[in-house]
Formats: sequence, C-alpha cells, structure tokens
Amino acid sequence: MPDHYASFDFHLHTLWSYDACTPIERYFELARERGVKVLAVTEHHTMDSFREIQAIAPAFPEVAYVAGAELTVSSELGTFDMVCLGLPPSPTPELAEVFERYHRWQRNYGDALSDAFTAGGFPYTREDRLALLRRYRPERTIEVQGITHVQNGLQRDYLIGEKKYFPDVNAFHDFRIGKELPPYPAAETVIPAVKRSGALVFIAHPAGYFNLDDVKRMDALRELLGFDGIECAHDSVPPELTPFYRRYCVEHRLLSTAGSDSHSLPESPYRFGAAHEFGRHIGEDRWRDEILERVAVYNR
Repeated sequence: MPDHYASFDFHLHTLWSYDACTPIERYFELARERGVKVLAVTEHHTMDSFREIQAIAPAFPEVAYVAGAELTVSSELGTFDMVCLGLPPSPTPELAEVFERYHRWQRNYGDALSDAFTAGGFPYTREDRLALLRRYRPERTIEVQGITHVQNGLQRDYLIGEKKYFPDVNAFHDFRIGKELPPYPAAETVIPAVKRSGALVFIAHPAGYFNLDDVKRMDALRELLGFDGIECAHDSVPPELTPFYRRYCVEHRLLSTAGSDSHSLPESPYRFGAAHEFGRHIGEDRWRDEILERVAVYNR
C-alpha cells in the first residue's frame, strides 16, 4: 500500500450499492481531509446515488466528481466488472433500459438464491433477505431497488452462524456450487450502450481476468469487450504489474485508471471490503488528467 493518498479515486461504492454501507457525504468529507481532488462513485449496476451526489457536492467545492457506475457483464470468456466513467447525468433511453435490466437482475438473483437454499432444505425467504438488507441499507435504497441479493459475507454469516444451516464456510460453498442462477446482462448489450452514451469503459481489478500478465488473454478480452482502458492500480493488482498494465495501455492507446474500490469505512457497522481504503492506490496523476480530458467533470 502507498504511504500517501492519491489525488483521485475513480472506484467507490456507497450505501446505494447492495454490498456497501458508506454514506456519500463521508467520501466528500474524507476527500477534503486527504487531498483527494476528484472522485467517481461507481455503484454496482446503477446510478441510483447520483441525485444525492449532486445535492451533497456543493458543500465541498474543493472536491470535483465524475458520474460513474460499475457494471458486471457476462460473455463467452467469463464474467467481468467494468468501471464506467463519464456517464450522462440523465441516462439516454438505451442506457435507462440497461439500468432497469440490472435492477431486475438484482431482484431475480436474490430470489433465485432464496429458492436454491429453500429447495435444498434451508429456508431462506424474501422476508429474510429484506431483514438482512435493513441491517445495513437505508429504506430509501430498498424502495428504489427492491429486495435485492444481500452482501455475500453477511448472507454467509447469517446462514452459517445464525441459522446454523452449515457447519462451516466450506460446506456453505459446496452447497452453492452448480446452482442455477441468473447470468449477468450480456456484454454485447451493455458495453455498446454505455459507449454510445459517451462514457468510457474500463476493465476493473484486472489481475484475475488477465491471468496476471497473459498478453494473449489481454488481447482476447480487449477484442471481445472493446474497453477504453484498464484499472491499472487497485488493491488486488500486484504493484509490480501496474507498470506492465500501463505499458500495455500506452501500446494499445488505452486509458489507465485507478481506485480504492472502497465499500465501507472503519466507523461503519459492517466492514465490507475492509482492505479497500478510500484514496489509497498507486495510480498516477497523468492518468487522471487523461481521463478528465474525455469526460464531464462536476463541482469544478
């Protein structure tokens, strides 16, 4: 981990993501304290937090922001998280349909998990999920998004520790293997819609996706997904690979981005993604500047 905070953080989740619990204003407060000049909130599958960001940001004139989201897509080569930056504040009709598809997917995925556990003899109802969601999510997020799936660790601990359905984590994971669950929306229907809206698409935390430094794999994914850039700096990216990914970006005229992927803070009631500290990454300011030349920046 670097011993200083970066000037930007382009990968953040707030309590509007199904698996996070950070209030929006805390990121702006911390940005002011830590010298983070520009940030992007990238909720899982939605832009549902954006109106609140617009309302909160004017109180922090020293902190600019970019509109974003993290969209997970399925493809013939696997499932991938894509950080999208520069999304329009009012989604195009095509993009609005993409977001509605993700809203439906989150509810359907949660229902499918409940059905799978219940069919296996471990009752886990929509009402159970709603009670878990209410432990860490404000009611307004549930009103907008419905009864979605639950943060993975909380759900696991509930089914193992509270319901006593499984003796340990291994038994829990063994049960889940092979269960029929709804696939994420297809890359070929999501990524073109995002790019037609004027936004940039980056493959997120890519070390696993790229098999670390497998250039043939990187080329195949670049061809398949058509991303505009790579998240070259992230907690899960070994620091020695960051310059390797950056060189690949330069060679192929791609942009580089970086972010903490923060989901919670030390004072949060639940420490989701505790290793991801807001503002901590080794991304370079020139990456930030290259991106900001291509996207709308607010609160400047």
